[in-house]
Amino acid sequence: MPEAPTDADPKVVAAELLAASGAAWDKALAKVRDAKGAAYTQALVLAIRGSEGDRFKAAREALAERLARLTGETLRTMAADKDVELRRGAVLAMAMKDDKAHLPDLIAALVDDEEVVVRAAKAGLKGLTDQDFGPAPGASLAERAAAAKAWLEWLRKQK
Repeated sequence: MPEAPTDADPKVVAAELLAASGAAWDKALAKVRDAKGAAYTQALVLAIRGSEGDRFKAAREALAERLARLTGETLRTMAADKDVELRRGAVLAMAMKDDKAHLPDLIAALVDDEEVVVRAAKAGLKGLTDQDFGPAPGASLAERAAAAKAWLEWLRKQK
């Protein structure tokens, strides 16, 4: 994939990435992950939607790694985005930063409408705290809210 300007079209970048084969895929994915500009973040989101199997997992991982370079403020905004993959990636990036200042954000993500975001938030919380207050996989909104409350109570006791 040739060098693209920072105002690249996310659809074009994603299409080029998805068209890459074999070892070219890994190189193209790394290039999109590391490139500057919001267009590359959006291209990764599009690539996630257009891929499956190992490529799907790799694109998700690349998105989280890309987002981990962003500020906490930007991650908070992305964690509230309408796109589920961007929310999931932002939540994982918060956990990857290994910064307990993100604990309230991760707790808030436990009540997300999408299970993949909830699982990412729970994994991040467990990884940062060595605690587990839930929720269980497939938990209802009420169960997720109860888990969030338990996490918040635990967090208050830590201060």
